[in-house]
Amino acid sequence: MLITSKQAKAIRRKQADKRLTAKEAGEEIGVTQVTYRKLCEGGEVKNSVYAKAMEWLAEDY
Repeated sequence: MLITSKQAKAIRRKQADKRLTAKEAGEEIGVTQVTYRKLCEGGEVKNSVYAKAMEWLAEDY
């Protein structure tokens, strides 16, 4: 699945709002720090990673 630039920006913004490190944000989502970096940059990720990231974004909103 494709992480768009807007989705990547939203992920980075939520990380900043919650004052999390990349490692902490990745742990909350359920992915490694390397995979979290890919989410923040945008681009192709596995379907399971995409689902976890979108679910994390939807929390608290």
